[in-house]
Amino acid sequence: MSLLLSFTSQAAYNANMRGEIEGVYVYTDADHIYILLKNQPTSHPVCKPNYFVIPASVPYERRQMLLSRLLTAFATKEVVNIGYDSAGGCANSYIQVHRVG
Repeated sequence: MSLLLSFTSQAAYNANMRGEIEGVYVYTDADHIYILLKNQPTSHPVCKPNYFVIPASVPYERRQMLLSRLLTAFATKEVVNIGYDSAGGCANSYIQVHRVG
């Protein structure tokens, strides 16, 4: 009898950052949503810190709700709270978003 163990890395929502949105970027070749805060982090232990990213793996309807929230905050210059993984869990090599509040 053999035992097969599978080790998977799960992204964890373990940090928050508040800031005003400087830009929200979407592209035609992928379903990721890129977010740039005016006080964007300058470092991260694993991911590239240039952007926060809502990954394409988030269901379409949920991505649309998050995009609407982001664009409203951008237009009104509202400070948002971004929940993310401070230790890993990258999305398309950038910091993965778990919450927009």
